[in-house]
Amino acid sequence: MKVKITKLNKYVLIGIMALLVIAGCDNKDNNKTNGNKANTMNIKKDISTEEIAKYNEYAKLSDVPNSEEWNIFFTEIKKEEFINKTGETENIKNLSEATAFMESLDNSTNLIGEYIKEITDVMQKSPKMEAIDKNAENLINSLVEEQKVLTEINDYFEKGDYKTDKLAKVSELNDKYKVVLQNRQENSKIFSNSLREFAQIINQKMEKQLQKDGKTAKLNILKFVNSVNKFGETAFGKNNLNFDETEVKALEEANNNVQKAYKAVSEMTLENAKKENISEADFKKIKETSKILSENIQKMMTGVKNQNIQDVVMSASNVLSAKTDLENTFNVLMLQK
Repeated sequence: MKVKITKLNKYVLIGIMALLVIAGCDNKDNNKTNGNKANTMNIKKDISTEEIAKYNEYAKLSDVPNSEEWNIFFTEIKKEEFINKTGETENIKNLSEATAFMESLDNSTNLIGEYIKEITDVMQKSPKMEAIDKNAENLINSLVEEQKVLTEINDYFEKGDYKTDKLAKVSELNDKYKVVLQNRQENSKIFSNSLREFAQIINQKMEKQLQKDGKTAKLNILKFVNSVNKFGETAFGKNNLNFDETEVKALEEANNNVQKAYKAVSEMTLENAKKENISEADFKKIKETSKILSENIQKMMTGVKNQNIQDVVMSASNVLSAKTDLENTFNVLMLQK
């Protein structure tokens, strides 16, 4: 069973918060000149609000393949779906008997076409973000190649060639599709990683600004949110919930960071929170959700060590729900002066 925290809320949260924090630095930064091109690895580089706005659009698109629409995406041709058996006799089906397959193929081709257009539209916007734009371009190229193979498969069936050669080309087409699919998935991962690097730069800027402003409560909440995100990447970034010894150690380290960050949040007082314009309602919500997250992440770790998959899944579900609540509350707080 695969359980994962969606990247969308996290990335958009970071981007929206950054619009406020970076804007607070604009007056000082605008007095400087910097001829360097965009580089997601350069922490010293100034980040403009325009770059963050473009980043936000990219962030939304990076999660598209995880959407519900893509859950029924084409995967492969299954010969058995096109064969009717009558005793010892095998007959090739007409396309009218394989409507589900053709609909899936057509839908997948259309989804890729829409995705290519959406990424291209954002990539062509200003300002240029050299590393991220290049990774977006590579992803587009791999999507185009995937679309070509899907079109080839569609033509193979629509033109009736599958009947003429009695499905002889199916293995070749499946192999060809596996190659382009893997290439797209690899480029998608690289694209997402470049967004993650950019997000880390924004995070560091936000932490620095909050420290400078003396907003300890919001800084501690931000650190807690980041620690939960890191745990999510470690725990849910694979296709199952079985962890080897190395992965368990990584989870333990991530969990320790969560518990350490939670301690600071748990010690936050309403009096100090109000000084940073945090209302009593938001204060209680943050306290409640952070406690749920801390406890359920710890329960999940215990379940992993005991190989109790039921506890792991239930705890993960609670983490996902509380995480969204915490991010939504904190998002609003960061947009307040």
